[in-house]
Amino acid sequence: MVESFPWWTEENKKLAKDLETFVLNHYEEAERHYFMKKFPHGILNELKELGYFGAGVPKKYGGMELGATGACIVAEQLGRLYCVGHCFTVSMLGGLHQLIEFGTEEQKEYWLTKIAKGQLGAVCITEPFAGSDAANVYTSAVKDGDEWVINGKKRYITNAGTGHRYFMYIKTSDDPKDRAAYRHLSTFVFERGTKGFSLEKINDLIGFDNVPNGYLNMKDVHLPESAMVGEQGQGWEIMMSGLNFERMIGSAGVGGSLLDAARLLHFHSQRRIQFGKPLKFIENVSFTLARLVARLKYARLMSFYTAYLLDLGKQPIIESSIAKWFNVDWAMQSGIETVQAMGGDALTRFYPVERMIREAKIGQLVAGTNEVMAYLVYRVATSMAMTKELETPFRFKMDEEAGYPIATLDKGPYVEQEATSELVLKILAEDYRVNPSLYMMIDDIKKQCKGSRKKIREICKELENNGLVVAFYDRKGEIKMVKANYKGLDKAYPPEHYRWFPDWYDIERDAFFG
Repeated sequence: MVESFPWWTEENKKLAKDLETFVLNHYEEAERHYFMKKFPHGILNELKELGYFGAGVPKKYGGMELGATGACIVAEQLGRLYCVGHCFTVSMLGGLHQLIEFGTEEQKEYWLTKIAKGQLGAVCITEPFAGSDAANVYTSAVKDGDEWVINGKKRYITNAGTGHRYFMYIKTSDDPKDRAAYRHLSTFVFERGTKGFSLEKINDLIGFDNVPNGYLNMKDVHLPESAMVGEQGQGWEIMMSGLNFERMIGSAGVGGSLLDAARLLHFHSQRRIQFGKPLKFIENVSFTLARLVARLKYARLMSFYTAYLLDLGKQPIIESSIAKWFNVDWAMQSGIETVQAMGGDALTRFYPVERMIREAKIGQLVAGTNEVMAYLVYRVATSMAMTKELETPFRFKMDEEAGYPIATLDKGPYVEQEATSELVLKILAEDYRVNPSLYMMIDDIKKQCKGSRKKIREICKELENNGLVVAFYDRKGEIKMVKANYKGLDKAYPPEHYRWFPDWYDIERDAFFG
């Protein structure tokens, strides 16, 4: 039985239960398609008839209106049917979230209705020039009267050929100012069969054994103005919003594979006898299964919490990046550990564990590499979403009795004094005692005395000119951080101020002073 979350509605729970039954009834068929490398048209057609492609589509356009959570529930369960899960997930990425957020009413009526009915789609970002550097798109759209003329290529496109709908990010400006402001991209959506649009080739990858993934070619493809989603130059914004959804729904699909890995290892460890006992009684194997269960729990929680935030209308950049990053890394590590626990059996294709490793390797690259995810988490957390949470609410001061720096809410003895050269130098000297290797930021100094940033920078510049501090400058040429040098420390306080020895140290016998 699929474990639900407290915020799921009764409709969410019913969807999960129905889908679990569907997956169990089609598991054998999906596996047969996988081993024979055949596309599962029959299973996908059944899904379309049952309306599962419309889980995240508003009822107004023929969907279930279960939001990102509903789409995640479907992705998680269908992820256990391999190619079926990939096709569903990528079809949702090919316009569902982006059209709901940025499409016109006419576009929603046309495209969302098709999505709800099960039209397969694809999202097209990657090119020979644009991978992790997603802004470096060369495929171009040039305005010709009331049409756009598209030329270029897209590659590593899942559902290539089998998809009917293609959601693309295309360059519409070569102006350096637009490029610098990320206003050089626009978004287009159109269907296969459009003149000049063709499938160039299908890739043979490390995984995706029966999942079509390939190159697309556009040669003088003429599109009407109505094919553009959002405004001209809004492509980057739409892409980033779409990627939050993409990473979330992709991470949910990983949950299904983690569940199957845990089930398989549990099954195997009960029945495999080594050293006179079942594997489950060998500690390392039991710990491996414990890690799989823990990762499964965390993976599902992160994916569905991210979906919950999206359904609340938020833009969970950090959460979606973490979900994608950790879930596929956990899938890779779980696959490797499960192979190790099962031994030689897991090296064969009798069991799906080796497939999990190959799939996880693809997952570590698609929708932004995991290194990009880590950078996004760092950048957004430190410059936008978590600046308040990450800000230290206290300062450190030296406890004279203990001889160690302690955290304190006390703002310091100079907080009511006007900043002067002598005072700033003393503040820097005190910081040396508690943070001997760190610089102080201008704002750090400002919190401990009275004075504007401009005034404190001027004082720091004066101290630097007098050879008492070392300054670090930002790109604008302004002092950003400063640290007292040895001469400055000597000027601020006598040598005795910096000395401290633990009780066990024999000062009279071993210490020396010049």
